[in-house]
Amino acid sequence: MPPVFFENPLEGDLVSTKRQAGTRNFDGRLVRGVSRRCRYGFPQVTVCDPMRKGRPFPTVFWLSCPWMSKRIDELESGGHVRSLGEYLSRGKQEEWKTFNLEYILFRVFLLGYARAERIRRERVALWEALTSTGSGGIRIGGDISVKCLHLQTASMIGLGWHPGEEWLFGNLGELECGDPEGWPCPEQRNSVR
Repeated sequence: MPPVFFENPLEGDLVSTKRQAGTRNFDGRLVRGVSRRCRYGFPQVTVCDPMRKGRPFPTVFWLSCPWMSKRIDELESGGHVRSLGEYLSRGKQEEWKTFNLEYILFRVFLLGYARAERIRRERVALWEALTSTGSGGIRIGGDISVKCLHLQTASMIGLGWHPGEEWLFGNLGELECGDPEGWPCPEQRNSVR
């Protein structure tokens, strides 16, 4: 699998991400880059710093697209978090473990060598938390546990794969809105690359 690529935020991306978040509690200072943009040029998934206020941030991939977030809200309210967990539990255990290990590696990469070494030497419990939990703080090695479809979808888009991608694509359908005008995106759009 190729490494994860992301671009530095463009001018206006942080404003866009904050507007897209709406009432969700999101700290734009955590944004390190944009993993994927929609066809209109708006951030769909951002890459976040793995640490916030000295503690692990629950996800390095943040689903910023309000259209997709609303669609996932509907799935979650219909009990589909459990459904994805059941899907993964039927023969996807090794892929789930690999997915979360790749997630951990990317999180450590985002820390950078100096910060990772400092944490590893000086804050052993924090290092253990950062290197033993995958997407959403889920411990790897035990039973499959899915907490949130938002972060699973964002992680799938960010890493470029997911052991439940067939389920996710099948239940999500389209990954972009038909027209961004009805969503809280800024007036000035970024150019699509």
